[in-house]
Amino acid sequence: MNDIERLAVEQAVYNAIGADLKTGVPDNLRGQVNGFYLDLYQRTGATGFEVRVNGQKVGTYGFNRVKGTPERTVTELRVVDEGAMRADESEDFNAWLSDHLPELAVRYATETGELLDGMEYVTETVPATPDGIRPNGTLRVRADKVADALGNALPATIAGLLGGGAA
Repeated sequence: MNDIERLAVEQAVYNAIGADLKTGVPDNLRGQVNGFYLDLYQRTGATGFEVRVNGQKVGTYGFNRVKGTPERTVTELRVVDEGAMRADESEDFNAWLSDHLPELAVRYATETGELLDGMEYVTETVPATPDGIRPNGTLRVRADKVADALGNALPATIAGLLGGGAA
């Protein structure tokens, strides 16, 4: 396999599984696994777990201890309704926006003091760090061990992932 073929295969695999790997998304595969291990941690106190594929250890899943953070209140300026930010509302904003990305509306409001329609200050309480651990676990696996554990099933497993099916 030449470099461009390898890149195409790797990009296809990444495209197929990237959404499942994002951290901080409770409904994706990583979020579901993290929720399971976080629950297990809260019930048992264990912070590290072996990861096995077909009965063979391929890595670890664990939580990092951190110095706990107290509950705190944070107030941020946020765009809460992009649809309310119409072109006829502020000519200055529209001129500025032509040179910047829409995500910078908050920066504009901060710099100019102009609070546009669809923007407001949002106050929320950020909870304390639970039991001194980071709420998102760290997964460490060795690709060679996963390949060995899957053996002859490796091609079918990858094909299943590329097809969007469960592997």
